[in-house]
Amino acid sequence: MCGTFTGKRVLDAGCGTGDKARFFAEHGAASVIGIDPREGFAENWNYHAACPNLLLAIGDFENLPMLPAVAARQFDLVVCFQALMYAVSLTETVRTLRNFLAPGGDLVISVPHPFRFAILKNEIEGWGHGYSYQKIAPYRYPSPWKEDLLLEHAMPRVSDYANAIAAAALRIEAVDEPAVTEEFRKIEPEKAAWMDRYIGILIFRAHLDG
Repeated sequence: MCGTFTGKRVLDAGCGTGDKARFFAEHGAASVIGIDPREGFAENWNYHAACPNLLLAIGDFENLPMLPAVAARQFDLVVCFQALMYAVSLTETVRTLRNFLAPGGDLVISVPHPFRFAILKNEIEGWGHGYSYQKIAPYRYPSPWKEDLLLEHAMPRVSDYANAIAAAALRIEAVDEPAVTEEFRKIEPEKAAWMDRYIGILIFRAHLDG
């Protein structure tokens, strides 16, 4: 969904461990800046080998425009993988990400599929799938990969993500709901079984005309 990024300036907002930002940097991007607010992830950055066109910095969605690493800069590609649901304001955050795009640039967002949480909340609370899906308030639940870790964030619906992108004056070019591949089933059978039960991710690619 990211398309060709060779020679492009890339911003990875919510970069986590920095592995995906490094992938862009090592596979043709002109420059890559990764931003994440979590100190735990930042500690992991110390183990990355030096990469001259990669910069990782601490910051969150709310103060992104003021961060020295990205202030007054524009990017050809802005990505946000599995992080947008933690934003204080979905609409404002997408607008902020859009403001970092150069004319003709692309925003690629991946999020946990909202149907996943409808299934999960129904199992935990017994609310029913429809009610669970429509209940978008922040919800706390155990991590599927580490049960003693509790996660909490807003629960946007598909329409909430699409409307936030539209409100930022971006044109949605593609939406994907990738299925589990047979190769992934062989490599990660437990995760594949979990994704079969709870659905995987939702991806949007949006374009800034100009």
